[in-house]
Amino acid sequence: MNQPLSLKERQRRERQDLILQVTRDMLFEQGYHQMSMDEIASRVGIAKGTLYLHFQRKEDLVAELFAHSLSMFQDIIEKAQTRPGTAKERLVSVLEFMQLCFSDKSIHIVYALDNAEIACILRERFSLPVARIKEGVAALLEDGKRSGEFATALPTSVMVQAFFSLLSPVVYSRLLREDPQLTAEDLSEHLRHIYFQGIAKENREGQS
Repeated sequence: MNQPLSLKERQRRERQDLILQVTRDMLFEQGYHQMSMDEIASRVGIAKGTLYLHFQRKEDLVAELFAHSLSMFQDIIEKAQTRPGTAKERLVSVLEFMQLCFSDKSIHIVYALDNAEIACILRERFSLPVARIKEGVAALLEDGKRSGEFATALPTSVMVQAFFSLLSPVVYSRLLREDPQLTAEDLSEHLRHIYFQGIAKENREGQS
């Protein structure tokens, strides 16, 4: 049985959660370049020295947010792998999770960092969990190939890349800005249709 947290530890965690929430908001509003440790501390209502007790650098803050996003994604992939249903139905459950995240400020941390150095640091630090997420999607696609749902002629690596590239929130945001008549729900449905029509076994066989 876990020991209850002390008051001091609860306060520390609550303060850290608030720091991360403020960081998420500022990344969304300003981008990485404009965000400063001074302003983060000011918005949280703590001294800059107190902020440094939690996070030494801006990149540490972003890395923590990125780790949280990856953890959520890994969880949904694992649930999709064990739930009943066809491979397509299980992949759709992953897509639905991704699409719910498109309006969330936190998803921009994953896809829209405006600093190449930070993006490189995150890729290096989190290469293993990112690889596991891709492997999870690949496993679902392989299930679909074995069951006859998806085209076996298509390389799984290409299918995985298309899965993530097609559903990039950056693309989502651009399309929604350019076409005010297009709703996020409609766009989500269109993209899903394009993807699954493209990898369906019968469509590929019909072209061969």
